[in-house]
Amino acid sequence: MNGETAQRKLSSTLESARSSGRVMNAVEVAFHAREAGLSLTESINAVRKHERRYYGAEGELESALASLVCSLAADQCASSILEYTAEYRLLLAEFIEKGRSELTIFSLNSEFAEALKILMEGSSATISAGIPIITSAPRFGAIVCVPPIGMRGNGGDGFGGEIVASLVPALAEDGLLCWVTTPGVLFHDTARDTFLTLSKMGLHVAAVIDLGPGALVGTKIGGVLIIFRRRELEQKLVGAMRAPEDVASIVRALKAGPVKKPGSVWEWLPADDRRSFKDLEHERLIRNLRPRGQHELKTIRSMLADTRVQRADRPLPDDFEGTALLFVPEYAGSRVTADIEEQTVKPRSVYRLIVDRKQASPRFLAQLLNSPYGRRLRSDIASGVTIRRVSVDALLSLELAVPDVATQERIARVNSDIGLLQAALRDMQATLQRDWTAFAETAKRVDDLKAALDIERRIADWWRELPYPLATIYRRYQVVTEPKERLETLLHFFEMFAVYLAAVGTSYVKALRPDWRDVLAKWLYPTGGAGIKRADFGFWISLARASLKDMARITSGNDLRADAIETGGPDLAQVASTLADLSKAIEPVDAARRVRNNSKGHGGHLKASDALRLEVELQQQVRSLYETTSSLLRLVHLVRPGMAEVTDTGLRYKVEILSGSDPTFETRRVEIDRPVKSGALAFWGVNGRTMCRALPFFRLGTAQQAQEASFYVFNRVESGGFRWICYQEAREQEFVAPDEELRGIMALRKA
Repeated sequence: MNGETAQRKLSSTLESARSSGRVMNAVEVAFHAREAGLSLTESINAVRKHERRYYGAEGELESALASLVCSLAADQCASSILEYTAEYRLLLAEFIEKGRSELTIFSLNSEFAEALKILMEGSSATISAGIPIITSAPRFGAIVCVPPIGMRGNGGDGFGGEIVASLVPALAEDGLLCWVTTPGVLFHDTARDTFLTLSKMGLHVAAVIDLGPGALVGTKIGGVLIIFRRRELEQKLVGAMRAPEDVASIVRALKAGPVKKPGSVWEWLPADDRRSFKDLEHERLIRNLRPRGQHELKTIRSMLADTRVQRADRPLPDDFEGTALLFVPEYAGSRVTADIEEQTVKPRSVYRLIVDRKQASPRFLAQLLNSPYGRRLRSDIASGVTIRRVSVDALLSLELAVPDVATQERIARVNSDIGLLQAALRDMQATLQRDWTAFAETAKRVDDLKAALDIERRIADWWRELPYPLATIYRRYQVVTEPKERLETLLHFFEMFAVYLAAVGTSYVKALRPDWRDVLAKWLYPTGGAGIKRADFGFWISLARASLKDMARITSGNDLRADAIETGGPDLAQVASTLADLSKAIEPVDAARRVRNNSKGHGGHLKASDALRLEVELQQQVRSLYETTSSLLRLVHLVRPGMAEVTDTGLRYKVEILSGSDPTFETRRVEIDRPVKSGALAFWGVNGRTMCRALPFFRLGTAQQAQEASFYVFNRVESGGFRWICYQEAREQEFVAPDEELRGIMALRKA
């Protein structure tokens, strides 16, 4: 009997019981799952789902954790293995299904233990309920411990450390012990004593593996796998498992032993180094964000003339002389200024720092602390979940990369000049709103400034740097002369822009949210709308608006940001934080949609003069798009990676940069930490170490003509598959073809 048939048989049995008003317990569900012919893992999933302790089937990270633990235990070649679990799952189920080793299982839940006895009837496994009590001599070559979290009675540390300690006597001399718990164990004070106790018992940390959200059953938080051995070690492995592909790399690294060069998801550190792999990733991110140029690292405390820090609503000290003040809000996300009048936060919530002008320029420090580099540093030292606050001690201890004072002054002066230009432009705009007679003089001043900056030429040549699907349409718009065709091409450009924004937003949300399935289901099938089944201009705009707004929420400093870093890593979270500003592009794109829907050009007759008028109206929206997106689109490219080459420091891909209107794309060799699918489209932050796989809303080339470089966008569901359309000049403007990945995304619709 195949898996689907067995699942249907079990579902029918359970449904019949529910219809008759009978409630089954875990033992009965286990019996019927075995009768139906389900595998051990599928049966355990059925038991826990029926008990409603946890919802849904086993996730990919749960399976990856089980695969990792099984690989470690198998490498021990142990004849006897013990697993203790407080959860409704079994990490070593593979050992039972494949008949490996003698397995002893202890379950905290007696009902689950009885269910396991039914599921493992006829196997060599020994199953007991409760916490293991060790009385015999050491005999287990591998022990896997998943203790309850949060229990502090009887000397517990809240992470199950007391249970781990009770299992140590049962571990063989050359054995391995795996402890699965939450990351707090690495820095919590009560757990520190647990590690000291284990060390005294002869158990030493061999590896610390960060686990992405979803690896711990029934939770969206991250976890940690700590691997112990009885021998004292000079080095330990730190790593991160955020995807199933990471398992093989971590296992190989543990087998090979310490090396100097780090891997893509692991690195060897001295045994007494308390950093995790997440800490190493964070340090690398800070190095990437740090501005280039000569600098030295200085604490804010060392750059102050007076270390007395007061709130800005308090009077200045009587002995204060000069104006070198810096105003830093206690809220991590607020703006730092060198003038209290520029502050938007109430003075009682702002720290006032007295800066030593021989050490630093206050305006430069304000600029630095407001940059992505400074904001990230402030976010890192902040505490709190809903409102992130920075304490005085943490602020003064913050270490900044600063150039010499003369360079600081020059940078601050240029920044001030840019501010003056912006103020002058606002003044000219205000003057023109009050007095139309000033039009000629104002226009001349603006034209002079535009000529100096060559703004018009930059907008006209935007196709040289736009992502390929946008660049080709925009380039064609620039060269077409017939008014109606020009208007149609420009409207296609705006619609393709909406698709691109939606793809960016949803792809990063999928990569950063553990609950992305629920979130995408809500967006793809909105209440009262056709949703993705028939994707029109308005649908793409709605999807872009919702996903980009969610990106801003994810990366704004609340608890979602921590989950995002756990799920996708700090590098991907930082890129998403930058791209969230693409939400400002929604307004001009939506304005173009209204022009199309309100004009005769939408499916009706349109005169050339009307087409010309509408095109002129859309010019301001093009300018707004350029203003809000050009700098961001330079930072993150649409790419197509080729085959991977494994190096000592990561994965090296030959990558095509899909920008400009020429399909002969620029290629680069890029080194990243996590694998991506060769040939699949992805978004890559320039010089970043990760890529974000693009959701399958568009494709390059057709299934029938692989050499075709035209860009196709999903349009609607057809009987023979999906309809794909092209806004470019292509040999095939549309075709119908299946796409299994897209089908999987569309299947997220909730019942």
